[in-house]
Amino acid sequence: MVGLATTVFSFPQVMRAMVPQFGAQVWIEPGQTLAEIDGWFATLEKSRMPVARLFMMWSYLEPQRDKWDWSLYDAAFRAAERHHVAIVATLTPSGPPSWMGGDDSQGVGVNESETQRAAAADYMDRVVERYKSSSALDTWLLLNEPGQAPVASELASSGFAQWLSNQYADVADLNRAWGTSYTNFAEVKGPAKQNHWNPSGEIDWTAYWRSFQTSQLAWMAAEVRRHDSQHPLHLNPHALVSNLAALSDNLPEWRGFLDTLGCSIHPAWHFGLLPRDDFALGVSYVNDLVDGAIAPKPHWVTELQGGNNIHSALRPLEPTVDDTAQWLWTSVGAGAERTIFWLLNARRAGREAGEWSLLDFDQQPSRRMEVATDIVNTMQAHSDFFAHAKPVVPDVTLLLSLETMTYQLSFARSDDVARDRNQQLLELLGIYKAMTQNGPPPRVKHFDDYDWSLPGKNRVAIVPDARVLTGRQTTELLHFAQTGGTLLITGLSGLYDEHGKMWALAGSSLLSEVTGARLKEVHLLGEEIAVPMQSGPLPSRMWMTSVLPKDATAIATWDGETVATERRLAGGGRVIWIPSPVGMGAWTGDSAPLAKYLRKTLPSMYASVPFTLDDDSPACLLRVMQSGRNYLTVLTNGSAKAVSCVLQHDHELHGTRIWESKNRSDKSTFPAAVSLGPRQTIVDLWR
Repeated sequence: MVGLATTVFSFPQVMRAMVPQFGAQVWIEPGQTLAEIDGWFATLEKSRMPVARLFMMWSYLEPQRDKWDWSLYDAAFRAAERHHVAIVATLTPSGPPSWMGGDDSQGVGVNESETQRAAAADYMDRVVERYKSSSALDTWLLLNEPGQAPVASELASSGFAQWLSNQYADVADLNRAWGTSYTNFAEVKGPAKQNHWNPSGEIDWTAYWRSFQTSQLAWMAAEVRRHDSQHPLHLNPHALVSNLAALSDNLPEWRGFLDTLGCSIHPAWHFGLLPRDDFALGVSYVNDLVDGAIAPKPHWVTELQGGNNIHSALRPLEPTVDDTAQWLWTSVGAGAERTIFWLLNARRAGREAGEWSLLDFDQQPSRRMEVATDIVNTMQAHSDFFAHAKPVVPDVTLLLSLETMTYQLSFARSDDVARDRNQQLLELLGIYKAMTQNGPPPRVKHFDDYDWSLPGKNRVAIVPDARVLTGRQTTELLHFAQTGGTLLITGLSGLYDEHGKMWALAGSSLLSEVTGARLKEVHLLGEEIAVPMQSGPLPSRMWMTSVLPKDATAIATWDGETVATERRLAGGGRVIWIPSPVGMGAWTGDSAPLAKYLRKTLPSMYASVPFTLDDDSPACLLRVMQSGRNYLTVLTNGSAKAVSCVLQHDHELHGTRIWESKNRSDKSTFPAAVSLGPRQTIVDLWR
């Protein structure tokens, strides 16, 4: 690769301890001039955004069979070297050129056949070999936005029989579970024929596909590593505010072959379940989900909506300057190492032509880009703090259940949100939102990624309407409580095993060993109901479940029946069971009662958090960071109305305002109640 420098500087060595960085996708396509390409990298340098993503488009690189054209990307790498911009090179192994049967796009999903994999390997080998020595190369992004519904492809089907043989004792066991008549596992090439009454085959296929997708992504990582053992590897899953099983995502499984994990956050595409006033909350949640899946390694926001969308996406949206600032500061406060906009310069043709850009049509920075630069300048002015800052979160973890999400794909109904495919996610989001009214958001982890082996003492775990719990998972919950942990279990958690068998009718309910009570009956009461807790009614939705206490205490009764219990264990453990979807009630109704209940019932959650909120305004969102003995607070108003946020803190800490939204009317210094206009943000440094 003639002309590309090889020893100017090296990014990976300085990535782990640094001020959070911003960047943008530079869209490279045929017809662009050398001056245009250089100008975009010059703009990034001038705007103090030293990171660029590049899609290494296979169709541009190999427009004809065995005819490789490197000119566009050679020019981009040279420009990046000149302007000291780090390149996150996005490989497109699923986007072959049209002459090979592709559609000249970046492609989606993993390869479907050995033939495709062989061609993809050749493409990856050539790209990695050519650019691995460039000083501008920072990270390899293996595949843009992995995550797809199961496909009965050649590659996927070939491994299903072996997977099944590890799940079932023999083929007769499989036939009993599925209602089929296979004579051996080798006959099973894909999902069983859909059975309305017995979805076991469909559930197994979905579960298998998660591991298959992971194996294909791991293969891509290994293929890059054959040629380059130095540069970090990255992925950016998308649509994370939705049922993760629908996209075959098991993010913690990717930790073993990645150095960082990112995400795409496009409110116009991905926030269909969220009202507009909860977009800042959605940005916060996605950051926490990805961080929980990759920790202790760093997480990024790999794509953040940079501009207006006209025809693409599910809804039109033009982020305002205040939106952009709010989303950036929220991501920084959540610990994102990098935030990269989609896009810097807009595509010239196709469905996204003229959309998503940080630049205007004259290729000049928009006000959105200018506010990003302003935030960079603020962080650089306080680099001693930001270079080593970490998020401060309460001692509580919300747990996602992939088994529950898989079950919901087969049994979902569209008549009510409490019965659709996103039921568990919305229960979790309702609790997440209620907790943000008290202070910084909680941790978010996949159930099987939580470290249940450690003693539970001083830890709080919340199981939000996980309707499917396996026997092993229930045993882990019991160990957690017996070793001093505090559990809050909500909704119809533990009603079924992973194939939909009802535990309560199977002779014994494993969950009763945890809760100290048995399920009695599930009552359908309507969309908006309330669990009559002693501390005040908690809004719920649709179902009120009665239970029979054994060695637990009733803490709520309805119509003469127990509808919530608390159990105290000898080792100091505590199990609170509210078998009604109170998180869903908080999400679809008023979240303040649940916020009050959590603060009163689980006060230890905030013992290590030096900044909290009152629970009066659901629009106030607080993120806290710590560096040494110093702290940073990011306080935002996600709503379209002015709000007052009451920030509680140790009075020995003294704050300095280092950034605030423009045109804020409240200029007072650290009042008890902070007034924030629509979508506004303030950032304070405390010493």
